Amino acid sequence: MLTNTHILVGAALFARKKFSKRQNLAVLFGGLLPDLSVFVMVLVSRLPGFHVDNLWRKPDGLYWQEPWQTLSMISNSAPLYAAMLILGFVLAKQTSGRLKGFWLGLSLLSAACLAHVLLDFPVHADDAHIHFWPLTEARFHSPISYWDRRHFGDIVGVLEAVAGLLIAFVLWRRFTSLWPRVGVVFLALPFVLSLGFSIYSFAN
Repeated sequence: MLTNTHILVGAALFARKKFSKRQNLAVLFGGLLPDLSVFVMVLVSRLPGFHVDNLWRKPDGLYWQEPWQTLSMISNSAPLYAAMLILGFVLAKQTSGRLKGFWLGLSLLSAACLAHVLLDFPVHADDAHIHFWPLTEARFHSPISYWDRRHFGDIVGVLEAVAGLLIAFVLWRRFTSLWPRVGVVFLALPFVLSLGFSIYSFAN
């Protein structure tokens, strides 16, 4: 799924007005974290002195080389985030004050990361992640892809855009202050453009 979808889903599931600003930011970062190494890789590939013609195509694409595969494996580990979630939850129950807030923040971040990984699991085909490191390095190659037309990516893309806009509406209603709403609009904009392009293509 698209990173902005993951951030919106994480926010809808776990961000609340009763949490502090830092805790809600931890939720947003949790939606991003499993994809962070990909953004770093793209930035590195644009640095002076680098000449990268192929980022994604197997087997020579930069994404499929080290250290990016190892970083992706770690950042997409469901067992790792589950352990972090349990640790944060237990320690939040046993502490108070700032420490309690910190451990709650870790739990929220981990929960958003775990939601990201679980949502990716059924929609990655040829580009499947390693989701269960360190237990195994096996990959589940789904018959469905969020982007690849050979695996229903055009249909999944439209469904994702519609779902993303609905989730954005929920968050718009939940958070009424300026900056959260600006963030929601920013994250929802790609869905508007995607649906607009799909409607235009269908009409023509």
